Amino acid sequence: MVIIRCYMDIQFPEFEIFAPKIEVAWTALQERYASRLTGAEVDYLFACLVFGLTSPAYGEGEPFFHFDVCRALVAMKLPPDRADAALYSVPVSTQPWVDTVREQLESQAAKMGRALQEAHNFNDDAAADAGSRVLSRPDSSEEKAA
Repeated sequence: MVIIRCYMDIQFPEFEIFAPKIEVAWTALQERYASRLTGAEVDYLFACLVFGLTSPAYGEGEPFFHFDVCRALVAMKLPPDRADAALYSVPVSTQPWVDTVREQLESQAAKMGRALQEAHNFNDDAAADAGSRVLSRPDSSEEKAA
């Protein structure tokens, strides 16, 4: 973990802005979905959320760099083998609403990423204190019924 942290501080100083969001997102995903989905599905949702959050800042740049940023952030919460699996493969869905949740999480995370980028230009550490609305309740009627 220390190696990732040092690497990220050097490679992209916005780490301090994204890190608190990642912590909140992981906790919320665990609380909301860990008892209803497989571990691989939760890990995948987390990776998609991280991708959405970082896309406004890195999506138009070098794809390999954006992927490295995502991998480092996912690796904050997952061991390397699980982080790689979450980033390189799509698990078989065990619930019909998983794809809808993934789309909503990624979209909401992208909105938050844009807000962070616009408000702080990724130069203001105060962005780390901004509240998280990434994981608002999905609107899917199937998911509500589950």
